[in-house]
Amino acid sequence: MKKTLLLFLCLPFLVGCSNSDDSPAAADDSMMMDDDIVDNPQTGFLPCTSGMAGIYPCNGYDLLGQISLASFSASAGNDIWGWTDTTTGKEYALVGLDNGTAFVDITDTEELIYLGKLPSATVSSPWRDIKVYQDHAFIVSEAGGHGMQVFDLTKLRNVANAPETFEADARYSGFGSAHNIVINEASGYAYAVGTARNDLYRGGVHFINVQDPKNPTAAGGYGANGYSHDAQVVTYNGP
Repeated sequence: MKKTLLLFLCLPFLVGCSNSDDSPAAADDSMMMDDDIVDNPQTGFLPCTSGMAGIYPCNGYDLLGQISLASFSASAGNDIWGWTDTTTGKEYALVGLDNGTAFVDITDTEELIYLGKLPSATVSSPWRDIKVYQDHAFIVSEAGGHGMQVFDLTKLRNVANAPETFEADARYSGFGSAHNIVINEASGYAYAVGTARNDLYRGGVHFINVQDPKNPTAAGGYGANGYSHDAQVVTYNGP
């Protein structure tokens, strides 16, 4: 039986799937953009043949669709996350751009739908990171004073005039810039890491209670060891 695996990559944004039972779990991400891709913001199916899917190196993955950064009115992208709406079964890509976050309906890979963008809370930045909890996106950026944006993803169910310009449903300002955000879905706490070195925790981690997603509240932090670039947060059960 043929296996299917969705693969999401930025610069440009792509959707791909495995085309063989023995394909590896990831494809080569050393992908380049050319003028044809910029001029043609969405392309169709391109099979992985002799190690190439169109202009892209591949390793057992077909190219199903692509949307260029130009289509998002952005000049750079650095991160991508996903959300599956358990009510409708639709799948969405959440794309971190230099000037905001783009939302793409990827349910039908033959018709990718750019639904709209949530602009950056302050200025543009080459770094933006996104996580999902309880049908909400939590977005941080290395842009100064950005804080954490909260966006209710269920609004993507009823987009009348795509692409729309969205507004955040909440914004947490207990920190300014952050490199990444981690969420422990079991506890409902978010952890902003890679924050400014001159803030309350000297670049350490900020703890945020997001159990009520639209009302995030500060829950302390840790900065004894100074700057924390990234993190993995788990609930330990054991001796």
